[in-house]
Amino acid sequence: MTDLPSPYRLVFFDNDGTLNSRRSFVEYFNQHFGTWDSRARILLEHHLRDRTPYDEFVRECVRLWTGVPKERFLERLRTIEIRPGVPELIRALKSAGIKTAVLSSGLTLWRDMWLERENIAFDHYHANELIFDSDNLCTGEIEMRVTDNIPGMDKGSFVERISALEGVPIEQRVFVGDGWGDVSGFRKCAFGVAVDPNLEEVRLGARYVLGPDEFSKLHEILHVPRFQ
Repeated sequence: MTDLPSPYRLVFFDNDGTLNSRRSFVEYFNQHFGTWDSRARILLEHHLRDRTPYDEFVRECVRLWTGVPKERFLERLRTIEIRPGVPELIRALKSAGIKTAVLSSGLTLWRDMWLERENIAFDHYHANELIFDSDNLCTGEIEMRVTDNIPGMDKGSFVERISALEGVPIEQRVFVGDGWGDVSGFRKCAFGVAVDPNLEEVRLGARYVLGPDEFSKLHEILHVPRFQ
């Protein structure tokens, strides 16, 4: 690795399937709550077959969770594997003065989980927010903030807004993701890195493609030393 400082000042990450090993929060929560085989799998099949908008699909799934205590969501998040090498890379980026941002079409619950599990706080974190009542029970509602089917809420739009706020030009920013929704982010950065992608369009949209256990290669790609 070169001893020269990294040419990048801002790195964007997807969360589900990129920083952790599970691609779909809809799937891993419904499996945990026992609603996957009875209801949620059917909703997913309809979503894929009929190409219903992502936000509509998510709202239908979230309604299945009405009355579920917040702690049950958190207990599931505590069991999901964080990809090997992720905490070390984030700390190395911070040590190098490089800003980090998460853009997720999943849930903001992960923002607090990163603090709880790894004591990591990202400089920017944008995701969708489940609504809980005063007793910390899910109301069956969600505030959608990140979804690729609504103009201005796609990840590419977030990249542009955050980059303008931080004053970072396109050649100094990178996007790391795994899914179709991340491709719009790839296009607004110097390049994209696909982590274990499951779609050819994602693979083709990235400059680098990493396997599921190759996250640590980002140290070389981003020119940041391994955190000591």
